[in-house]
Amino acid sequence: MFRRHTCLILFLVMVFTTACDREYPHPVPDVVVSFDFNVLHHNLSNPGFSAQFHKEISGGIGGVFVYRHSMDEFKAFDRACPSNPHVCVLHINTDNMLLASSECCNSTFLLIDGSVVEGSSEFPLKQYRASFDPATNRVRVSNF
Repeated sequence: MFRRHTCLILFLVMVFTTACDREYPHPVPDVVVSFDFNVLHHNLSNPGFSAQFHKEISGGIGGVFVYRHSMDEFKAFDRACPSNPHVCVLHINTDNMLLASSECCNSTFLLIDGSVVEGSSEFPLKQYRASFDPATNRVRVSNF
């Protein structure tokens, strides 16, 4: 009897562990993102600052946010809300440049890492690669 319960418990643990480890695709679809810009022209000279780019310039579903994490490191995220990517475009909070939100998204995101600060979104912001060339003060953002 004890052995049967032990086997059942082990089976259930394996099933739930496998189900919890399953990765779900990000709701913001994959589209081409490939652009570069000079940090001096977009108020990104110092860490802690962020800028937003319209999708006509940057690509992405809703455009792109770029956040200067340190003197040599930048983070880039799609501006589309993960809860409703084809309708809601996020904007940098005017009172706090580390946050992005929108009325239709019903969530607020941290531009340091794209995580959900508050709201109902089950996914963080979709992240893109951002590489910095200090010799030219240019950042290249892409997803390939």
